[in-house]
Amino acid sequence: MQLIRKNLCKYIIRLTAILFLLSFSFISKAQDPTFSQFYFNQLYVNPAFTGINSGLRMGINYRDLWPRIPSKFPTYSLAIDAQDLSLSSGIGLNAWSDTEGEGYLRTQCISGLYSYRVILSPKNWVFQAGFNTSIINKKIDWSKLLFSDQLHPLFGITGPTNNPMPYQQSRTFVDFTVGALIKGNHRNRLKNLIATYTFGAAMHHVTEPDESITGQVSRLPQKLVLHAGAVIPVRYEVKRYKILLAPSIMWEHQTTMTEFNFSFNVLMKPLFAGLSYRNQTPLIFDIKRADAIIVNFGLAGDQNKESVVYKIGYSYDLTISDLRSNTQGTHELVLIVELRNFKFNNKANPKKKLECPNF
Repeated sequence: MQLIRKNLCKYIIRLTAILFLLSFSFISKAQDPTFSQFYFNQLYVNPAFTGINSGLRMGINYRDLWPRIPSKFPTYSLAIDAQDLSLSSGIGLNAWSDTEGEGYLRTQCISGLYSYRVILSPKNWVFQAGFNTSIINKKIDWSKLLFSDQLHPLFGITGPTNNPMPYQQSRTFVDFTVGALIKGNHRNRLKNLIATYTFGAAMHHVTEPDESITGQVSRLPQKLVLHAGAVIPVRYEVKRYKILLAPSIMWEHQTTMTEFNFSFNVLMKPLFAGLSYRNQTPLIFDIKRADAIIVNFGLAGDQNKESVVYKIGYSYDLTISDLRSNTQGTHELVLIVELRNFKFNNKANPKKKLECPNF
């Protein structure tokens, strides 16, 4: 009897997680996945970042959301982009997969990205505009869902549910995102670099495609992203920056959801570490709507005189909202490799190149 009750409690907990998942996804129109180290997942934030750095860049992100909850919420992301200054362009590929509830609801996306560069000041300031075209597949495994009419207080799961299966269990649609940014250097009168700044904006889900897998119309709402960041060298040697400060902010708004992220990183090669704060309002000190404090650290190095640059990072979200006792935070890993000498051809105009430190 005790074993039956234990299993029944387990089923009830899982059912509660499933109901939360479905209500969040279908009633609230599921929000896009969020990455704590957003500054390391630039193509996901804004397609205008495509080809912003010299050479070829590859990045992998993994996020494990709320590991204490019985159902799983992992997110994977892969991004590749390259710069082609002979065409004043950048091209890229971005793919991500988000699973909610041990495979109950899975969203997969693959995107092609393109950006175009305009020189505002040679080697100092550039403007880039970009867009991506995505193919998104959303599906649910109805056979894995557990409903209340399947549970018995003594015998546990008693049989199949009487709830009707939805019209379809999968849907594929096309989505579009556009964005723009300005990036440049601030120098003093002696032309010494003081800081590098980036300001940008992106509109996701421009056409608000129908994402419903239940047969009813459910539009994927537009999401507005505003972001800004700086890289400030504190101490550097000839062509090698030894200590960098990297503050960054990102503001997102999608339907009734608003999220603000502030991050501050310090790079002392080969190590970096940072602290971030995230809440559900643009007001930084609104503790009542605070979501998490994020701690991150990692390695940043290079090989062959910076022809190969890499970053390995880890972050932990310390939940400070009402969910803090039930979620056990969130873990995130990131790996970035840049091949700085990669070129499509040798016809690039050197005036189109932006010379600045990157984090």
